[in-house]
Amino acid sequence: MKYNMLKQLVVIFFIALFYPSLLFGHGWAGYEQGAKAHGMGGAFTGLADDPTAVYFNPAGIVQLDGTQASLGFAVANARGHFKSNGTSGIAGVGAGDETDLKDQVFLIPNFYLTSKINDRFSIGFGEYTIFGLGFKWPNSFEGRYAPGGRNGGLETMTLNPVAAYRITENLSLALGGRIERAKLTLENKIFLAPGIDDVRAKISGDDFGLGWNAAIFYKITDELSGGLSYKSPMKHSFSGIDVAFTPQIDALGPIPVGILNTKASLDVTLPQFAGIGIAWSTGPLTITLDGYWWDWSEIDELNIKLRDPVAGAPSIVTPMDWDDTLTWAIGAQYNINAFDRDVSLRGGFMYEQCPAPSKTIIPAGYNGDNLLYNIGLGSMIGPFYSDIYVTYVYTRDQKWNNLYSHVNNPGGGPVTGEFQDYNTFIIGSNISYKF
Repeated sequence: MKYNMLKQLVVIFFIALFYPSLLFGHGWAGYEQGAKAHGMGGAFTGLADDPTAVYFNPAGIVQLDGTQASLGFAVANARGHFKSNGTSGIAGVGAGDETDLKDQVFLIPNFYLTSKINDRFSIGFGEYTIFGLGFKWPNSFEGRYAPGGRNGGLETMTLNPVAAYRITENLSLALGGRIERAKLTLENKIFLAPGIDDVRAKISGDDFGLGWNAAIFYKITDELSGGLSYKSPMKHSFSGIDVAFTPQIDALGPIPVGILNTKASLDVTLPQFAGIGIAWSTGPLTITLDGYWWDWSEIDELNIKLRDPVAGAPSIVTPMDWDDTLTWAIGAQYNINAFDRDVSLRGGFMYEQCPAPSKTIIPAGYNGDNLLYNIGLGSMIGPFYSDIYVTYVYTRDQKWNNLYSHVNNPGGGPVTGEFQDYNTFIIGSNISYKF
């Protein structure tokens, strides 16, 4: 009875997770795919010993006995502000003025299922978010005329079936397919001429993309293991994008060209990335180390091709010119017995380079290098294993004085200043069960 009830609960939650409105990432690449891993700073490629290995290193699922399921979530809250140099000339804005990001809370779920078919062959399935973006600025924000100066949103959801095969006692390989849904939103104001109200421009669309992933897991000794993991690029061809203007304006009077609603298309390739990691375990202590390469140079520009010209332009082009980056992570776990219960204490640190050069920073997703500080713990609660983690993300300040800070505005001058004090707090948990 308990087994059947648990299966029903897993199915209910699994179906609910498919609902796209529940999924929203933050930043450009998120850190919410598994509680144990992120309690160890995200350094999990060489360990991969719970169902979240489907994401981190699916070749590691050969270590898992029976059928196991893990359901998790993370809650993220990001804050930051823009400090103006007062150069724009926009009324009411002076040097030193600060504009805070709108306060937002994001819920990011995940789900994993693994099953050992025999001693050599295991299969798994994962549902998770990798890429996401969520920035909202108030109507009074000085940079509201830049791309995404009011709102920038990217929602993604990935479905990932995998299969792993143990080639030798120590070596296993895995291969998987990925289906990713992406939804993109960008919103900003358009200044036309003195005495004419600003126009709100909003671009929104969604798409499904296909990709694949592969991994290797190797047990070097009883105490030392290592892994490699790779995920392919994910191309999204957004067709039928809604381009909406409020209000719409005909070509009349001081406005020689019309600004009317239309449709558009956009091709975006989210990057391939690869990770390598090792794990060393001795007695109650485990130490892990990971490195990741991200092919962010895939994002060269956002070229929104309009069905009908807007203000005489056939397309809206936003140069990005992003750079490839490296991410490093280190983690530790120490097992103790407390209150007659086995408890795993965890901690970790991750350093993530910023892919966006200062010349293309935009308010929709301003980036600096990220420093992630993580703590976590895990323990059995009845028949379930529970993991929980807390992460603090500190993003280094970024100056803003580029092409997009010079966008036409009522003051006539460039918007210059600095994005400062961007901090994110994340709390997450996974509940796992072995059937």
